[in-house]
Amino acid sequence: MRLGELLIERNLLDAASLSQALQQQAGNAAGQRLGAILVRMGLVSEPSLYSALSHQLGLPLWDAKEQPQWLEHALAPAAAASQLPAALARRWSAFTVPADGSLLLIARDPLLPELQEFAQRLAGTRPLQPWLAQSADMARALAQILDDAAPAAMASNDLRQLAQDAPIVEFVATMLSRGTDQHASDIHIEPAEGAFNVRYRVDGQLRATETHARERFDAVVSRIKLVSGLDIAERRLPQDGRFSTRAAGIETEVRVSVIPSVHGESVVMRLLPKTAHRRFRLDALGFEPDHLAALQASLTEPDGIILVTGPTGSGKSTTLYAALAATDTASTRVLTVEDPVEYQLPGITQFQVQADIGFTFPAALRSILRHDPDTVMIGEIRDPETAGIAIQASLTGHKVLSTLHTNDAPSAFVRLIDIGVEPFLLAASVRTVIAQRLIRRLCPHCATPIVLEALPTSLRKQAEMLGLTAADYAGREPQGCAECDETGYRGRTGVHEVLAVTPGLRAALSGGRISDHEVRQHAQPGFRNLSQDALLRFWRGLTSAAEVVALASSQADLHETT
Repeated sequence: MRLGELLIERNLLDAASLSQALQQQAGNAAGQRLGAILVRMGLVSEPSLYSALSHQLGLPLWDAKEQPQWLEHALAPAAAASQLPAALARRWSAFTVPADGSLLLIARDPLLPELQEFAQRLAGTRPLQPWLAQSADMARALAQILDDAAPAAMASNDLRQLAQDAPIVEFVATMLSRGTDQHASDIHIEPAEGAFNVRYRVDGQLRATETHARERFDAVVSRIKLVSGLDIAERRLPQDGRFSTRAAGIETEVRVSVIPSVHGESVVMRLLPKTAHRRFRLDALGFEPDHLAALQASLTEPDGIILVTGPTGSGKSTTLYAALAATDTASTRVLTVEDPVEYQLPGITQFQVQADIGFTFPAALRSILRHDPDTVMIGEIRDPETAGIAIQASLTGHKVLSTLHTNDAPSAFVRLIDIGVEPFLLAASVRTVIAQRLIRRLCPHCATPIVLEALPTSLRKQAEMLGLTAADYAGREPQGCAECDETGYRGRTGVHEVLAVTPGLRAALSGGRISDHEVRQHAQPGFRNLSQDALLRFWRGLTSAAEVVALASSQADLHETT
């Protein structure tokens, strides 16, 4: 089976993308391998490609983590006589290893005729065994075998040329594809004294996965800056940019932040897959049935403010987008003001804040309120002016959705009062406040049951207060397997506080300043805080006790029962 057909059979590629790559190969990429073209165009990730190649060609695939012994043998003094010359090793991305009476040829493309011919001369009468290797593993291996030192800083023109060379283009494309395959939210490129590290943030946790030779660093950063529209000659000031790409076959928007550090420029890329709008369903965000019903009831009201609170990275924007996606845009006008616009939603007009030209949140809000909107989404309420306009918009018949940075739902009222909003205006305008966090889901392939008696006393007491029984208990704990990269977790889900403004809370707010403790006292019956909502997830076997305890570390109520 041909490579393209094999990739289609494995659902790693579609026919249209294959046709696009073949046209590229027949045109200005004539003579290049189809696999390299697919990786460079972002149509297939390199791990997926090499897995398919290994199957197609019947060649073993070298994994530096799983089989470090081949690199150790290659570094041994006795291997020097059988090793490729440095120039040819770099040219062909290959190295040789004497093992068990044969010579292993480990390369990105071990079937190149010239490479095979030269390696066979090195092997002599020994059998030659070709192995495949991915670019990241090969780059790290060659850096150790050849003991490459970091070159002197290059001129901008040299960097620009190097950034457009095929190996660097493939390196960046592979890094983006690997991040997409792992469902990473961010990719961190961090320079060190003699190397640079690439780490992927997966399920909220940074994973230290790759270390590369320093000699590639300047070219890699220049490649990223080039496609982001940044100045590759400027290395002293922070820069922000963005670009669109196709990574592992998925259209992805990439936001780039570059900041100078002691050892060079540190780069962070935020990955925003354009297919993510499929996730924007309220019933897919982890809301408990009672919370979901309360939120949906608020969304049906014609006016008022719905606030989503939480720290950075807690999924506030996703919840807002899901709420907007649930809005009837056929009969209502929905406008948003964001900084930045992360995802584009059909049927909704979205505006990007540009503070450098005076198009701030307040200025944008004043303008769009003259556009006859029914629903307005404000990316964040961060100052008295924005808060005041949001309040006035809700009081004049508009539905307003926004985010706020507070630790929990009751604190939202205190925060808005602190920035200058009168309590009686909050009583008249705010309908619902949602606080949320993201906790990791247990891997369904390796999680194992944990007996109820093994739980901390605090959790068992809290469960008793919530009315949870032993008959309903299905608690599990993480183990780790290949499916979850030995972490024990796979994916995340939201936990929430949903605080609807009750008549009692409205009356208390109308009376003047109020504390978060008083807000809790006036909450609706059945109100659950974040740690209690997380405990429900653990009781059903969705997350671990460790995740619940970690979330509750800032929730004093859980520890008071210990």
